Order: sequence, then C-alpha cells, then structure tokens
Amino acid sequence: MSKLIDSITLVRENSAVETLRNRLVPKKVEIFIWRARRGRIPVRLELDKRGIDLHSVRCPVCDGGIESVEHILFSCQFAQDVWLKVLNWWGYNTSIFGFDDIFNGTFGSLATDNKKFLWQAVCWIVCYLLWKNRNEKVFKNKIRAVPSLNLEIQTLSFDWLSRRQNWHKLEWHNWIKNRENCRKAKEAADKDSRKPPA
Repeated sequence: MSKLIDSITLVRENSAVETLRNRLVPKKVEIFIWRARRGRIPVRLELDKRGIDLHSVRCPVCDGGIESVEHILFSCQFAQDVWLKVLNWWGYNTSIFGFDDIFNGTFGSLATDNKKFLWQAVCWIVCYLLWKNRNEKVFKNKIRAVPSLNLEIQTLSFDWLSRRQNWHKLEWHNWIKNRENCRKAKEAADKDSRKPPA
C-alpha cells in the first residue's frame, strides 16, 4: 500500500517525500512520521494557514515560539531536554539536531550501520511520544516531566522491540545500558533462526 501511495503522491506533488518504513515500530508510528514529514499533523501554525481561528499559534508546551512541526518535535525547550536525555542514553555527544537530520542521514551517520535501524526506531518513538505529550497538554492540561517521558521512551521502545520476531531474547538491562550487546544478541538470534531444523 505504501508503494502505491508513493507512486501516486511522488508524481503529483513536487514537495512529496518518500514513505519511510521501519518494521521495529507499530504502523501508527510509521503513519505519524509520514504525516509529520509532510506537514500534516495539526500543529497550530498549519491550522492557522488553513484559516482556522486560534487564540494563539504559540507552542502550548513551552510558550517560547510558534508551534510548527519542527518546533514541537525539536526546537521546543521541553523537546530539547528530552532529546538530550535520549542522546546521552545512546552515548552521542552532539548538539540538538532537526527534523531533516533524522531523515536525510546527517545525524544518522553518527550511528554505525548495525545501529542505524535501531536508532531510527528510537527517534521515531521519541517524536511520537513528544506529540502525545503535546496533546495531553492541549486537551487535558497535563505536562509530563522530562525524566518520566524519557523512561516511557525506553520502556515503550523495549516493549515494542521485544515483541518483534527474533527480538524476544532482548533483555532490559542490555537495552538500557548497552545497545551494542543488544544488537549482537539480535544478530545471534537471526543466525539461529536461519539454521535448518536438526
């Protein structure tokens, strides 16, 4: 289905972007990322462009800028604090990056080939949970603490990954402390699954 969508939208729209896939995350996350890359999530700036009368287009989370896709997922002070925690968790010593860096490979080049797919999945989960956090603020007037959201990122990514084929041996302490051991365990599981039955 995504190939069919790409074949239609890439021809019809000059600004269309190719659909990215990552089998490590649920479809709802893939769809969210696809919509976010196309500017199709209802941030206040996009709603204002469509003529919807809002009392403000400022970010509801930090009130520090105009709420665009880039802002709510990366530039917002809350988002930056969350990303810093995630970057530290993965052992990356770098400054905050932007939306394009995740998808154009600029930031992904920091990861080894073996870790890129895992890192991409985590980045997508971070974006998805930042958006959910924004919606909780808008619709329920609740805001999460950064450590709480960071723990949910680690927990949810572990839960989703451990339910995927050949990832059932994933251990929590490896996921939290050492993703390299986690990757090696996954490669060993893949080799075992390719062996013919005795």
